[in-house]
Amino acid sequence: MLSPVPGLTHLKVLTPGPPRAGATPPSPPPPPDGSQRRAEALVRIALEAAFGMRPLPQLKPAQFAAPVRLHASARQRQGIRGPVRVDTLHLRPGGEMFGTAVSAGRAHAFTARMAGRRLVSFRVL
Repeated sequence: MLSPVPGLTHLKVLTPGPPRAGATPPSPPPPPDGSQRRAEALVRIALEAAFGMRPLPQLKPAQFAAPVRLHASARQRQGIRGPVRVDTLHLRPGGEMFGTAVSAGRAHAFTARMAGRRLVSFRVL
């Protein structure tokens, strides 16, 4: 359906119709190999290191690539410290992850990427 844009009646935007009752798509099943739990654990460790709750030597090179350790070190130098909680975590095929975390009442977005059993990219935005 086309709806007018408020304040600009000559512009219209296509808005989707209301969803049909009972038409919610089923959530995708979790990966059977436990990669979801492994990804959650690695992201939680990286977030805790980035927010100063873990010392940087706990980011072992076997599990965390150099860019991940470098970003966590840079975040610690910014002085933003405190407990952090993962609110949402979405895992896509190919090892891409994104989500939100809360620390000191403030929400932070993060993105990460896994290759095999190793976190190769991580950013707190």
